[in-house]
Amino acid sequence: MVVVEETMTATLANGNHYANDYCFVFELRDGLIHRVREYMDTSRGARTILPNGPH
Repeated sequence: MVVVEETMTATLANGNHYANDYCFVFELRDGLIHRVREYMDTSRGARTILPNGPH
């Protein structure tokens, strides 16, 4: 098992800045990636991508 924490930043199509923290959990089997789980702050992502949308 390998755990990776990262911060993803990008410029959205509308020109707004996006930044969010992620955690990925890679499960390996026989030296290959068997499963990946991704965790992120979905509320923060929604506020950034859809600032006027429902939260």
